[in-house]
Amino acid sequence: MADDVGLIGLGMLGQLFAGHLAAGGRVVAYDADPARTHPAVERAASAADVAAEARVIVLSLPSPAAVDDAMAAVLTTAAPGTVVVDTSTVDPDTNRRWHAAARERGVGYLDAPLSGGEAMEGGTDGARAASVTFMVGGDADDLARAQPVMLRLGRYVFHLGPSGAGSEVKLISNMCSGAYVLVVAEAFAAGVALGIPPARLVEVFRHTDARCFFMTDYLLPRLEAERFDDGFAVRLQLKDHRLFRDLAQELGIPTPVNDLALATYEAAMDADGDREITTVVARAVTAAAADRDRPR
Repeated sequence: MADDVGLIGLGMLGQLFAGHLAAGGRVVAYDADPARTHPAVERAASAADVAAEARVIVLSLPSPAAVDDAMAAVLTTAAPGTVVVDTSTVDPDTNRRWHAAARERGVGYLDAPLSGGEAMEGGTDGARAASVTFMVGGDADDLARAQPVMLRLGRYVFHLGPSGAGSEVKLISNMCSGAYVLVVAEAFAAGVALGIPPARLVEVFRHTDARCFFMTDYLLPRLEAERFDDGFAVRLQLKDHRLFRDLAQELGIPTPVNDLALATYEAAMDADGDREITTVVARAVTAAAADRDRPR
């Protein structure tokens, strides 16, 4: 039991985590959707059952409400000394609230959202390759106990401060990446309208100030493979821009770029529904190509 790891959340990232964690030992897992499981884990009946079995518990959940449900259950059975590693992207107040509640029961709680990957390993490919970066808030002694498990899932771990600090930095990171998506969409659309395909632009931009990880390592491989089914959802990007807006309002700083991104992703949801974020760029490129081919 001392070496058993718990996993709560078997969505897209949770599925990848399950395989990496199971390579190091027994994994007990739960998802609120009974249809979700993984062949390498033991499926528990509830989050509370996971906490009764494991001493390090990884959360991979889509929203603050899902974290609330999981943590309320975990703290009913978790033994003192257990550490929860919450990789979900949520607001820092949610982190701080559960950090305080966990400490009252002798349980550690780390906000440890993740991002990135090595070259050509953006998004879910980074999680698949276990090359992601963790941004961590919480107590150093909890991180020391959890870090060996985290390094099964990623390559870099940055301890950024007290509870909530990891999520604060992750929201800044996701604001940047969401804005990059829209910048690249405009750039590629302009290129196509001029008869210059995206691959040619990227070939040039790898050597100019326009280069960014999203363009070269995440987007172009997916566009060329027409791979739109296993990346980051527009719904989640929109959620993160809303969370960043709330954080910025607390800080009293203006965020005109984030405001524009938020409105653009809301329009994308209205137009296309909840699809992979690459579709935002593909839609812009397709529209530009159609406009170029239209007789004038």
